[in-house]
Amino acid sequence: MKNGARAGIVVLIIAVASASSARADAVLTFTSPTLVITSGGTVEFDGTLTNTGADDIYLNSDTFSLLFPDLTFDDSPFIFEAPLSLSAGNSYTGPFIDVTADVTILPGTYSSTFTILGGADSNALNDIASEDFAVDVASASSTPEPSPLLLLVTGLAMIGVMRMRRGWHESK
Repeated sequence: MKNGARAGIVVLIIAVASASSARADAVLTFTSPTLVITSGGTVEFDGTLTNTGADDIYLNSDTFSLLFPDLTFDDSPFIFEAPLSLSAGNSYTGPFIDVTADVTILPGTYSSTFTILGGADSNALNDIASEDFAVDVASASSTPEPSPLLLLVTGLAMIGVMRMRRGWHESK
């Protein structure tokens, strides 16, 4: 019985080792994994993708884990600027995704995961590398615009000057 259990463990270890060796080894790191945005604004997530494996890998597609109706994710920076493949030990540094916040979005932090798909050939869609990222939507400023504030101060100053003049004329 002990020999059967040992043999089963050995087979399991070999299966796990061969499955992990079939996966491409790459690491994705965003320069800033959390960016601040205001409603109506756009931010770009830049980073570095490094092929840490011994084989070349093809970069065929990407996906996001969570989508929010008030955020638009645009992966065209990665699709159009990243190379089609990475040789063993090489890296790509540059833009990966743009995120735009709708003008109606509520303040808060919105998290997602960006995953690059690819593998040993141009048809592979294995998970190559993933990176969590967050968009921190800042609340709109309640500071009045300079023009209305200037009008208010000017109006109050005029009222003050008129009252002072009226008081000066009445004292004579």
